[in-house]
Amino acid sequence: MVADSVTSLLDRFLDALQRKDCDLDGDCLYMSWLEHCDIRGPEMIFGEIPEEVPSSLQMIYVNDATSPVDLAPLTASSNLRILRLNGCATADLTPIRAVPVEFMHVSLEGGDLTPLQGHRHLASLDLGTSAPIDIAPLCTVPNLRSVDLSAASVRDLTVLADMPDLRYLALTPGQWTTLLDGGKVPPALAAARLADDEVSLDEALTWSARLGLDAGNAFRIAGMAGSGGG
Repeated sequence: MVADSVTSLLDRFLDALQRKDCDLDGDCLYMSWLEHCDIRGPEMIFGEIPEEVPSSLQMIYVNDATSPVDLAPLTASSNLRILRLNGCATADLTPIRAVPVEFMHVSLEGGDLTPLQGHRHLASLDLGTSAPIDIAPLCTVPNLRSVDLSAASVRDLTVLADMPDLRYLALTPGQWTTLLDGGKVPPALAAARLADDEVSLDEALTWSARLGLDAGNAFRIAGMAGSGGG
C-alpha cells in the first residue's frame, strides 16, 4: 500500500519535495520511495467465485455461472467493492452483510432483500428478480443513491417514495406509470431512466414532462457502444 488516504499520499509527496528526495528528468518527477511501495491496482476476478477468495479482492464479475450462485466465499474479502452477476443469479444475499460492497448488479432467484437491511456501504443496486419482491429493506440502506429495478418484479413500488436520498432511478414505462399515477416519485431524484428500447420519442417526452422536466428542450442522441462499452 502506498498510503492510507489521498491526504497521506500528498503529505508524503510534499515531504519528499522538501527533502529534495526526488529526481527531475525533463517533465517527469521521480520519487525514490515509490520504488519500495506496492502500487498494484485493485484485484479483480472475472468468471466464477473461487473456493478461496483473497481478502484483497475488490471487484468480481461472475459470468454465466450455474444458478443459484453461492456468495458465501465472498465473506473472506474485507475489501470487496463491486459485485456483478452476469447471466446468472443467486438465491441468498446473506453473505453480503459481511462485505463492504458499494455496487451490486445481481439477479435474485427467489430470496429476498432482508440481508441488505441497514447495509452501511451499498450505494448502487441494479436488481433483477424471478418473482415479486419486497423492496422495503432498501429504505434502511443509509447510503443508497442509485437503484435500477427495470429487471425486477416489485410488490409495492410506492415504497420508493420513502427513500428521500435516492438520486438515480431506472424503471420500465409501466413501473414509472405506477409511481407517477400515485405521486410517489422519490423527492430528490437528479437523474431518471426510462428503461425500454422500444419507447418512442413522443412517449419519452410525455414521461419527461410528467416528471416535471422541460420536454421542449429535449434532444436525441443515437449511437452504438464500442467493444469496451457496457
